[in-house]
Amino acid sequence: MEDAEKPFKSGDYRMDKYSLKDYYLWKLQGDLVYVLDVDGNIAGVIDIVEKEDSLLIDMLARNNLVKAEKVGSRLLDFAEYLAKIKGKKLVKLEALNTAIGFYKKMGYKEVYKRFDKEWGILTVMEKEITAEEYVPNY
Repeated sequence: MEDAEKPFKSGDYRMDKYSLKDYYLWKLQGDLVYVLDVDGNIAGVIDIVEKEDSLLIDMLARNNLVKAEKVGSRLLDFAEYLAKIKGKKLVKLEALNTAIGFYKKMGYKEVYKRFDKEWGILTVMEKEITAEEYVPNY
C-alpha cells in the first residue's frame, strides 16, 4: 500500500483531484485497477470495470512526474488483451476532448457524446476485440 502514497500528476485538474490511494480504494470495490511500473515508479494507472459483454475503461492516466514512453498505449494494449482473455467483444471508454485523437489512433470509434457534470463533455468510444491472435504490446 506504500505505492498509494507516491505522487501522481496527470496534468488534468479533473483527474489530479484523485490520488493513487483513491484507485486502490476503487479496486477494493470491485474495479480492476492496474499500474504501469517503470523503474519502481508508477508511470500510469488504468481503472477497468468488467461488464457482461465488455470492459469499460473508467479512467486511464499517465503520471507526468515519471519519464516513460508510450504509457497510454501500453495500458490500453493491456486492457484489450485483458478483454480478449476474458472473452469480451468490446472495450468501451468515455474520452475527454483532449484524448479523442489518441483513442482514434488506437482504433477506437466514436459512438456518441454526453455531458457529465464533473467531467464536462465526454465522447463515448469503443473498439471491437477480434478473436485473432493478440500479442500485447506492453
